[in-house]
Amino acid sequence: MRRGRGRPGLERPGSGRADRIALVVIGGVVLALAVMLGRVAQLQVRPGESLSAYVSERVATRPVVGYRGELLDRRGRLLSTTRIGYRAFVDPTRFPSPPDEAIVALAEATGVPAEEVGRRIVRAMGINRDRAGALATARGQDEGQRGGVKDALAVVFGAGGGSGELGPGKAPPREQEEEKEQAEQAPKPLIRYVPIGGILSDARLDEVRRLGLPGVHVERRPVREYASGEIAASIVGKVGFEHTGLLGAELAMEKDLAARDGQARYARDAWGRPLWIERGQWSPAEHGRDRRLSIDVELQRIATEELERGVSDADAVGGRLVLADPVTGEILAMVDVIRDMPGLAEFPWWPAKPEPGAPQPPRYDPSAGVRYRTISADPGRDVHPALGRNRCVEDIYEPGSTFKAFVWAVATEAGAARYDEVIDTEGGQWRTSYGRAIADVTRRATMTWEDVLMNSSNIGMVKVTERVGHRQLRDGLTRFGFGRPTGIGLAGEASGIITSERQWTKYTHTSVAFGHEVAVTPVQMVRAFSVFARTGELAATLPQVRLTAPEPGDPALALRQRVLTPEVAAHTRLVLRRMAEKVEQNMAKADPSEREWRYPMWGKSGTAEIPLGKAPEGKRRPPGSTGYYDNQYNSSFVAGAPFESPRLVVIVVIDDPGPETIRNRQHYGSWVAGPVARRVLERSLLYLGEPPERLGGVGLAAASGAPDTPDLPD
Repeated sequence: MRRGRGRPGLERPGSGRADRIALVVIGGVVLALAVMLGRVAQLQVRPGESLSAYVSERVATRPVVGYRGELLDRRGRLLSTTRIGYRAFVDPTRFPSPPDEAIVALAEATGVPAEEVGRRIVRAMGINRDRAGALATARGQDEGQRGGVKDALAVVFGAGGGSGELGPGKAPPREQEEEKEQAEQAPKPLIRYVPIGGILSDARLDEVRRLGLPGVHVERRPVREYASGEIAASIVGKVGFEHTGLLGAELAMEKDLAARDGQARYARDAWGRPLWIERGQWSPAEHGRDRRLSIDVELQRIATEELERGVSDADAVGGRLVLADPVTGEILAMVDVIRDMPGLAEFPWWPAKPEPGAPQPPRYDPSAGVRYRTISADPGRDVHPALGRNRCVEDIYEPGSTFKAFVWAVATEAGAARYDEVIDTEGGQWRTSYGRAIADVTRRATMTWEDVLMNSSNIGMVKVTERVGHRQLRDGLTRFGFGRPTGIGLAGEASGIITSERQWTKYTHTSVAFGHEVAVTPVQMVRAFSVFARTGELAATLPQVRLTAPEPGDPALALRQRVLTPEVAAHTRLVLRRMAEKVEQNMAKADPSEREWRYPMWGKSGTAEIPLGKAPEGKRRPPGSTGYYDNQYNSSFVAGAPFESPRLVVIVVIDDPGPETIRNRQHYGSWVAGPVARRVLERSLLYLGEPPERLGGVGLAAASGAPDTPDLPD
């Protein structure tokens, strides 16, 4: 018997009705919550057009900026570094409309002309209006077609949505092509990013932030700054918009300098403020590695000052200089100067195929005294010095008599002549066995083999090198590194020109003897000349040139590529010391203050007419042209110092000395390039703290028995 059954007096009146009401209320609340949750889900997944513009994820990603490595000089002085700056940008979809007043305010705050700001923003807003219409049309078409497409796919593939050989989720080839075409024809998204101007100063950054204009934001951007300025721009180079190396050392060392950005993913609130970061959502940035160059900023400054002085004194169009340590192969300074020289004429090339009826081009007259433009245009240099060609590694030239030092050493090594052998130099005029006329500037009946190099006798050089076989001479010169890049690491390095063995003729053999039919870069010359400068275990070996300071134990320092016997290399240096004494005598005559030198220099001068090079497309050389810019020269001097234990080698090239210098017969390398080399070596060695050197056993030219020739031709 159940208690209470059949005893209504014991039940609470209305309790069943209350339970039913409670259940209804609870069910209603649950249903309302379900509807609300569904609505929230619907708003998150597929919000309406009116809300879609305001919806954004609550998880944000922010980059963690990595810093590009710094470039330093050999003493740790800063050449280039990276800092973080800020740039303004505009989201045109949120920018005020009409935009006129906002554009003026933004222009004043950023310092960018209002017309430029307005042009960029108004253009973006116009594009967005067109794209918004296309997007709306595409969205409507998509809504109308979605159901029909779904039904059609169900018929083709079955209710499972994907079966058969194609596998789940794969469309047949024809539909894949259609999807690709649709993607290509799909309307483009709205423009949300329009950068305004460059990096803002602190004051302008504050002004932009104070504006509070809708759609105006600032972004963090890495900024590359060059502490050395223009003085080392052609070596350091430049980075591009993406902060990657564009030219120079910035490009050559990109792998080490480049940074890798990290990122942080974090939850944020409705105002965009960070709330927390989950485990594993942070990846740190990888900063670039600092690199130390072999360049010394102070030596670079000394070289620049002296080269600019030499170019100006010679009224030249330009000049090039490379200063190196012959022991390590390090490039300590590299300078490339071009003057803005008005009034230069363009060379009168003739059409390769004249058009019928066209007038005859003007006759070319090499004796007209016209000064032609000899350095090709370099538009990048007009924008920034770092964007120009580095002519020390990219542009070749005919070395002229400076090349005789290498030919003389190869011939001596081959046993073609003894140091004291007397050579008949024919009084300065002679014809080869095949009838080619050869002339000397310093005209003597005879000269010893040593004097042939010191007096730069073309006749003596040709006569002795005729005793050396073609292959033997060519192979000996290529051992100095001519005809191939030095591997310095700078973009665009030229390999120079040495005639191939197959094309080598007796005419080539004669030309090469005095520095013609061969082309070099200044970097190649300074490396080859280092063979004469190295002493001890490194004597007569070829260094590997480099733009980086070597680390202790660097295997490159232990490389040995022998070019000559140490005895021939040392004797060549002795003869070149006598040559350099004449340069010092000429300098003392011109300026008595330049008489005492702490460090004995040795070197070789050269003067050669500038080759025309390859004719422009569709052009040819005019009749009467010799293939050179007549009476326009590259005058050079390559030297080392001190004498006993050379610490430095330098090459100076003066491009196209002026007509007045030529009329005074002072355009030769010994006159215009020699003094620059002499002053650079003296100042550089003094800066490096090299002890002064007093020669024993070498003496001056008079003491050595050499005839007095105060005016060296080349």
